[in-house]
Order: sequence, then structure tokens, then C-alpha cells
Amino acid sequence: MSEEKKIIDSEPLKVIKKKTVKRKPVKKSIAVNTKPKSINSKTVSKVTKPIRNYPIVTVEKSLIIAQKLKEMNGGNPWTPTEVKTAINMTDNNKFFYCSQASRDFGFTVGTAAAKEVALTEFGRSTVYAPDIQTEKRKKIEAFLKIEIFKDVLEYYKGSKLPEMKYLSNTLEDKFKLHPDLHEEFSKIFNENCKELNITNGNPLSESETTSKPHSTIIVGETKKSVKGKLKAFVIMPFVERNDKRAQGFFKEVLDSIIIPAGIEAGFNVETANKQGSDVIQSTIINDLLEADLVIADLTDHNPNVLFELGMRMAHDLPVALIKSKDTGKIFDVDNMLRVFEYNQNLWKSTIESDIPNLVEHFKAAWDNRGSEQTYMKILRRVSIHPSEITH
Repeated sequence: MSEEKKIIDSEPLKVIKKKTVKRKPVKKSIAVNTKPKSINSKTVSKVTKPIRNYPIVTVEKSLIIAQKLKEMNGGNPWTPTEVKTAINMTDNNKFFYCSQASRDFGFTVGTAAAKEVALTEFGRSTVYAPDIQTEKRKKIEAFLKIEIFKDVLEYYKGSKLPEMKYLSNTLEDKFKLHPDLHEEFSKIFNENCKELNITNGNPLSESETTSKPHSTIIVGETKKSVKGKLKAFVIMPFVERNDKRAQGFFKEVLDSIIIPAGIEAGFNVETANKQGSDVIQSTIINDLLEADLVIADLTDHNPNVLFELGMRMAHDLPVALIKSKDTGKIFDVDNMLRVFEYNQNLWKSTIESDIPNLVEHFKAAWDNRGSEQTYMKILRRVSIHPSEITH
């Protein structure tokens, strides 16, 4: 009885093992057959999804990020949170698209999701542009960095686009832009062209063919009623020549300190239109000698500035001398004439403190122009004739 029971009990176990082995291939075949369906459905959805290949924020509006990096952080990198606060944009989606546009136009690197947002060399050259014409050109260059903007502008030979029913056909057939994006594209394209005053198909050609600007430019005009419109001509370094100064330092000194103080002191402020060049032109020399007051920034002992200052002082004409606090003294000049020292950090608080003092410095230099204490008169008075020298 016991042996028969063993045989009966063992048979079901053999059957169970065989069934388990047979089921495994069936499960594998089901899994293999379901994979292609999943891949095909994903592929189809990707193909039909509209692809936006242009920023939906204009050049002008996205440039605010680069401008705030310059104005509020000295041109240094900042976290997205700090940038967002600086541009006063509370909406996360709006900030995302704005930072994305700033990146696509080439002004900055890093968007809302990055660790920091920083100026590119192109962005720096835009916000620290030496004049309005250069800044405008940089903005147009940024617009043309977007391939579809450039191609559409060239295709229609200008910014005037046809009616949407005709435009839509071209955008889809020639530029492969999804129909869902046609209205949006047309709107942002027109906004850019209006803000940048783009009309023809090659907007940069206009600035290349225009006549060369005068070698000196007015950078600030006084609102005060001053008889004869007094002119203050600024001589200063235009290019940072060492690692001690951040790029754009002298442009910031001019814009944030010298121009506001000069205007408040009652002068129209002019300077050389050098745009990065250190060449001294004859017309600059004439402006140097004809100006009512010359403001000379002696920071870093720039040789051109010292040469121009020497020419001005040789004619015994009024000058106002300034320099950064971290610049060493120049023999004779610092000892015999007052040199106003501004804070080289250019923080908002230091600028607000320096400007009123600088206004008084400029006024004093002008008011004392007829004084007997000019540099040349002092030198002539104390000079000793060779015959008086005793050996």
C-alpha cells in the first residue's frame, strides 16, 4: 500500500513541472509582440508635435536680463532667482521664456533651470556698447542669429509679410513650420522688426553704408539754462588693458558717474567716439583745446590721457582731474592740483555718494579758471633761471 501511494502522489508533481516549463515561452512571445506597438505610437506623437525654432520673446524684451546683469551685478554671473528678482518678473513661465530668448539671441548663457546666468562676449559688447548706433547694430545681429527670422526677412526682402493665408503656405512649404505656430511666428517676427526698426531684407547694410560719425559725440546734455551752452570734454581710457579692470569698467564710469555729474554741474558732456581705438585724431585735439572744461580720468595712468592732458595744460586751460581710489599718484599733478578720487567698486551706494562731490569738483574747476593758482602759472612762478643756480 505504501509503494502504490508513493507512485500516485509523485505523478501530479511531474505534471506540474511540465506545465511550468511550457508556460515560459508563451510569456516571452507575448512580451515581444507588444513592443513594436508601443514604439510606433511614441514615434507618431513626436512627428505630429509642433517644433518651435524661434524665441517667443523679442530682442528688446529679452535684453533686460543682460542689462540687469550689467547695472545691478557689475556684469558678473547671477543665479536665476536673483535675475528673476532684478527684472521684476514673478511669473515662472514668463521668466523661463525670457531667459531662453536671451540665450537664443546670444546675450547670455544659462536659463531658468541653470545654476547661474552669465553674459556672453556678444551680450557684454551689446550692453556696454560705446554709442547708440553700435547698440542698435548688435540688437539687429541678435535678431539675425535666429535662422528662420533671417531667412523669412531675406525671402520677402523686408519685414512686410503677406496676408496670413499666403504667408501660411510659405511658412509650411518652404520653412517647414508647423501650421499651429504660424500666427505666433508672424506676431513675434513683426514685433521684433517694429522694435528694431527693420524694414529691408538686409538691415545691417544700412549701417555699413552710412557716413562715418564725427570723431566726438555728445553723451549728455544739461537741462539747465546756461548761457553759451558750456561744454565739458572727457578724456579717459576707452579699453581695459589689464585684468585689474572688468571689461566695460570705463564705460560704466562714464555713464554712471561722469556724465550725470557733468550734466548736474551745468555742462554738455562730450567725449571721443573711439569705439575701442586709442588713435588720437586731429579733430579730437581741436575739441580738446576748444572745450570750456576738460575732465581727465587719470585711472591706470593711461599714456594717451596723459598726453592729451599735457596739451590742454600747456595752453593753461581749465581741467578737472579725477581717478579711481586704487590708482597710484602721479608726481607733480597730484601734489599741485586737486584730483578727485572715486570709488572703483561702482556700487549703487558709492555712486550716489561720489556724484554730488564730483559735481562740486567740476564747478570749482570752472569757477577758478581765472585763478593765479593754475598748474602752468605755479610752475613758472617757482622755476629757477639757470644763472641763479649756485654750484
